[in-house]
Amino acid sequence: MAIAALILGIVSIPGVCCYGVVGVAAGVVAVILGRMSLRKIKESGGMIGGRGLAQAGWICGLVGAILGALYGIFTILLFVFGFTNGFGAFPLPTPSG
Repeated sequence: MAIAALILGIVSIPGVCCYGVVGVAAGVVAVILGRMSLRKIKESGGMIGGRGLAQAGWICGLVGAILGALYGIFTILLFVFGFTNGFGAFPLPTPSG
């Protein structure tokens, strides 16, 4: 489970480029798996290894989910601003000849 958390955490960071959707989805799953892994490792009393992998997975997942959410919100706001004729408020300069 710790390895899966790490893989999904790593995937979530470049997944931000897909309008934030992949980053948020993979990031949330990585955070959940990482925290579950850390809990199982702690309950085992040190019999199960992979604490570093689990920590790295949930940290990368958290970063990917936050960046994905911010990028998704920015993209939605940009589309809303564009569709409400917000870009018409700033006329582009035209060459005068």
